[in-house]
Amino acid sequence: MPKSEAQRWRAPAILQVKSAVSAAIGILVVAVFFPLWIAVPVSVALGVWGIGMCVRRPAVLLDADAGRLTIRLGPITRRVSLDQVNAIALDRGKVTIGKADGTAISCYAWRKGTLDRWLKVPDIASDLAHAISKAAAAARPADQTGAASVRSGKHLPLIAVMAAGAAEIAAVFFVRVSWGSPVMTALGMLVALAFGFAGVISLLVALWTFLASARRENSVA
Repeated sequence: MPKSEAQRWRAPAILQVKSAVSAAIGILVVAVFFPLWIAVPVSVALGVWGIGMCVRRPAVLLDADAGRLTIRLGPITRRVSLDQVNAIALDRGKVTIGKADGTAISCYAWRKGTLDRWLKVPDIASDLAHAISKAAAAARPADQTGAASVRSGKHLPLIAVMAAGAAEIAAVFFVRVSWGSPVMTALGMLVALAFGFAGVISLLVALWTFLASARRENSVA
């Protein structure tokens, strides 16, 4: 049989610009409002991420003949064997790929939120999820059934969301809000409020997701 052509999805260039601008703003904020021992490692991490996104455009490569799925997000590259994929979950623009070993990989393709909608970033999550599901089903051994189905509303990775929320709330206590200038003092307070608000929202989302998941499991049982 002739080999099928590998499928590739590349992120639009506007996402690279958005990542660079976001990283630059983040570095500026932490450099001004946080102590040095926090500002330096966070700035380095933001710089690596921003530069990585600019140098390496995010992309997804699905090679059914090689039995491999490659997800590249800036400096991070993940490779998954298609025969190890046992579930595909779709949550708006987010695709979560469940593996046989119990781990999962998530990525946005490519639209993440309101800003991306304003920037006219395409939403290919549904097409990507169905393509991976089809390739994974073909790659699995014949004695394995019922895997790699596409489902809507897969719960968020709760541990990551809660950890991010806790880190954002903790960051509030390290923001410098005492300045000689009232303008800088006001900005410092706004930064602290922004971190606190984002952290609370993250924790509430994780809690809501957990309760919703438990409710669905009880209703099925």
